[in-house]
Order: sequence, then structure tokens, then C-alpha cells
Amino acid sequence: MSKESKIEKKEQKAAKKAAKLEKKQAKDYAKLVAVINKKNAKAEKKANKKGKPFVPTPIPTQEEAFAATASQSTGKKVTTLVILILLIWLVVYFLVMWFTYVAPAKNVVEEEAPPSVAQEYDRYVNTHVSTTTKTYSVSEAKTFLKQVLHDNWRTIGYSSDPSSAAIDSNGNVKVNNTDCYAFSASGKSYAVARNLSAAYVKDGSEYKPLTFHATDYLK
Repeated sequence: MSKESKIEKKEQKAAKKAAKLEKKQAKDYAKLVAVINKKNAKAEKKANKKGKPFVPTPIPTQEEAFAATASQSTGKKVTTLVILILLIWLVVYFLVMWFTYVAPAKNVVEEEAPPSVAQEYDRYVNTHVSTTTKTYSVSEAKTFLKQVLHDNWRTIGYSSDPSSAAIDSNGNVKVNNTDCYAFSASGKSYAVARNLSAAYVKDGSEYKPLTFHATDYLK
């Protein structure tokens, strides 16, 4: 297509657009005149009724009417553009604050663990160096039994550690041909070898050996 043809086609298109716009403006102007005339008629009737002079609303020319409309339309477009820019700025600001936000470090205060109800006892250590096995006193055997109860209360069948309860001495007893001290504590009977080599719990009429710091009876 030649350059002249393109220009001619554009001119024809522009002419059609202008004719269409002129036709629309004429139609809109006719509506505007009708509205003003109706308003003037109503206002005149009201003024005559009250005996006041009537001043009609002037009817603008078509050019004046659409010039004012164009000015109002431009003002609306500017206002809309300003609002749109503000909204975009707010969105950008929100996104920047969102991605750069760093939560403050929270001071964590560790709570101290509640004190244990069960008492801790120093494990017995034989400091004697001798060729014969020593015989220990009743109080030393009782201390030994406290440690055994503390280490094995679940195995023995208690629901809680009984080592802090009273331990009563009940004389002597022989278990497996071994001389032992007899004790009673928290509803059960016990025997502790005089040389502290073993501890026993009475089950019915028999004494069963307990492991030291273990979880089951000796087999």
C-alpha cells in the first residue's frame, strides 16, 4: 500500500470518528437543552406563583457546553491519576516494610527445674586395702540399703522412691549361708550381707537378691 493510500485511509478513519463524535455531541446537547428548558419552566411556574421575578438559566452554546464537560473530565482524570499513584506508593511501602522487618529477639527465661523429691546418696566406695573381706556395721549396711532402694525402687515394685523413708533394723538373718543384717522399709523386708556384697528383698518366705544400680532381679 502506497504512502498516499495510507494517509487517505487515516483521514477517512479520522473523519468517520469526528462525524460520530459530532453526532453524539449533538444528541447530548439536545438532551442538555431539554433538561434546562424543563428546569426553567418549573422555576418560572414557581416564581409566578410566589409573585417573584423569574430569571431563567441560560442555555449555553454547544461549544460552551462541551468545553465545560471536557474541563470536568480532565479534572476527574487528574484526580484519578493522583489517587492511583498514592495507592501504588502505599503498596510499595508495605512490601518494603514487610520484607525488611526483623522480629525482635525474645528473652527466654529458663525455668529452674523443681527440686527432686528423692534424695541422692553418695555411692559407697571401699577405701580399705586388705586381703580379707571387712564386716561392716548396721549403720553402714543401712546406708548401703538406702542406695539400693534409690537405684531399684521401680524394679522392687514401688510407685515412688522410698529411700528417704525410715529403715528399721530387725537383727540378723542368714541368707544363702551368708550372715546378713535384717531390715524393714516401706512395707517390705530386706537383708544386707555384713560385708555389703549383696542385698536381698523378701518375697514370701524367700529372699531374692537385688542387683546394685540395675533394673531387675538377679537370675
